[in-house]
Amino acid sequence: MKKNFYFFFCFSLIIGVNAQSIQLERLDSGVQESFRGLSVINRNVAWVSGTGGTVLRTVDGGKSWQNISVPQMNKTDFRDITGFDRHTAIVMGIDKPARFFKTTDGGKTWGLIYYDDREGVFFDGMSFWNKKYGIAFSDPVGGHHLLIRTTDGGNTWQDVPLKNIPKKLDPEFGFAASGTGIPVAGRNTVWLGMGGAKSRVFKSEDGGLHWTVAETPLVHGGQSTGIYSLCFKDKKIGIAVGGDYTDQSIQNTMAYTWDGGLTWNLPETQTHQYRECVAHYRQSIFFAVGPSGFDMTNDNGKNWQSIYSKEKDLTSMAFAKGTRTGFVVGKRGQIFKIKVKY
Repeated sequence: MKKNFYFFFCFSLIIGVNAQSIQLERLDSGVQESFRGLSVINRNVAWVSGTGGTVLRTVDGGKSWQNISVPQMNKTDFRDITGFDRHTAIVMGIDKPARFFKTTDGGKTWGLIYYDDREGVFFDGMSFWNKKYGIAFSDPVGGHHLLIRTTDGGNTWQDVPLKNIPKKLDPEFGFAASGTGIPVAGRNTVWLGMGGAKSRVFKSEDGGLHWTVAETPLVHGGQSTGIYSLCFKDKKIGIAVGGDYTDQSIQNTMAYTWDGGLTWNLPETQTHQYRECVAHYRQSIFFAVGPSGFDMTNDNGKNWQSIYSKEKDLTSMAFAKGTRTGFVVGKRGQIFKIKVKY
């Protein structure tokens, strides 16, 4: 039997909001796999992906979840998924051999649209500007960053020429924490969050063909330090979150930009918590989520406040555009519906 649990968190913010309440409804996913891929289409339709080749879909706002996992992929970790509507989605299998699958019939059938068995391949995330144009990135292959593009809805993919990508630092790589390290905006703007020797943000304004790069003050210098997630609410205002999954008490896990990623600043107040996903809610409000709970800013990243959460091991969140409703996913089959009363 499905059980719903509601948790209300009321908190006072030092940045102008007197009180805020969040309602979390635990949903029955029907599985125990760990989720990292999440794509919310609207109030009713959302796609989720994770370990064991698992793909789930809801078309009734989370009341029920259909298990539409890709056949014979039970050893594949699908850490990112992009849904276009209730029928169409692309799911990303991360490591060698990396495999992307696409469905156009709501998961009844899946077709292999990308296969990559190069040594070192490990995809960290993908994003689409629309139903045709998309981009994805992998950890370095052969000592160089690997980015691939599609212009036909994912049916075919091409490598971005190496000469157009900033030279890789040693070490430098992305993180497949929630598939949200490569956000897009407008028709052809895209950013890419990296970690390792530096926490850098790459930016392209021509659909990923050519790139510039900027350093951020977010923690860096280690094998597991850096940017795990990026979110832009428009072409100017964006937030980077991350840290170090091996040392989750490390400092400076957040940075923000108000000039499109040219310069990045540390918040005046931040939680110093490891975070795997940052999501824009509405106006100047963003949420960040990680193993220890939620954080919130209502001034575009300048100040952050922790929100106590009883739930642990959360990995990704996203809101239905133009609504106050979204979803949060995590390990051990966790899915929550989130409603913000503000």
